[in-house]
Amino acid sequence: MATVPNSVTIDEYLATSYSPDREYVDGTILERNMGKGRHAFVQLQVGIRLTEQTRSLSRVVTVEHRTRVSPERVRIPDVCVVEQLEEVTTQPPLLCVEILSPDDHWKRVLAAISDYHLMGVPYVWVVDPYSIRAWTFELDQPPREVLDGKLTAPAFGLELTLTDILP
Repeated sequence: MATVPNSVTIDEYLATSYSPDREYVDGTILERNMGKGRHAFVQLQVGIRLTEQTRSLSRVVTVEHRTRVSPERVRIPDVCVVEQLEEVTTQPPLLCVEILSPDDHWKRVLAAISDYHLMGVPYVWVVDPYSIRAWTFELDQPPREVLDGKLTAPAFGLELTLTDILP
């Protein structure tokens, strides 16, 4: 993953479209690793299954949606659940999901998780479709590897089974 060498303001970043979209961290635009086959499959499955679970609860599921985690940072979760749709999410999502790509590094993933938690996101799920593993990062709790095959956000009644979302 590379950075764009020139610094821009948050307003310039928000007014610009990138293809593929990029994150913004403290004046620096960060390229994201683009998912490949397994990543794309899992992202779609997570989005579909979370939409099924949240439709009657008046919640919205988005994919690759800019999330302003602080005044000078914008992250782009692979999937998130929000209470209200915004052009750029500014209210803490209920859940953010990061799906690992073969080129992802834990340092970047942990930085994003930290930003989500500092914003007030209570649950972050990380799914690795290549090692067939997953983790739950709950606000104010230690990370937990998913050993029972179920990703959960009990406060919101959300649950996904790994066998349902992995190829």
